[in-house]
Amino acid sequence: MSKCKNCGANLSRLDKDICPFCGTLKPLEGQDDITEDITKTFDPIKLDLDNVKYKSRIVASVLAMTLGVFGVHAFYLKKYKLGLALLITTIVFVAALGSALYFTGVIHNVLAFLIPYFVMEVAMIASGVMILLRHDIVDGNGEFLK
Repeated sequence: MSKCKNCGANLSRLDKDICPFCGTLKPLEGQDDITEDITKTFDPIKLDLDNVKYKSRIVASVLAMTLGVFGVHAFYLKKYKLGLALLITTIVFVAALGSALYFTGVIHNVLAFLIPYFVMEVAMIASGVMILLRHDIVDGNGEFLK
């Protein structure tokens, strides 16, 4: 529906010579009556893809290799349960095996706790290499890594 250029009132096609509300002559003059294609102004598919922030495979791999024993790479990928499980597993494994090595008399220094830590670290380095080489790994939202 068109509007009067003077008063802004809604006009019908029959009111093109004079506005019945304010009396303006030719109230529609200067206004284009062209239909506008609104699909050219925005593309909903493109907007959705622009808002997605993909997680990097390289960042996830480096985090897994360096801080993976603490589950940092899982937290980065928004897999919070896995991250918490890795953190708890590391604490329990290092504490249990380190205590067993220390108190049984096998090793009476800090190496008793570092050896289990390095065993976990070797496993996380292998996990980081796997993240780097595989292309079907997804983050917590189900998006593939970039």
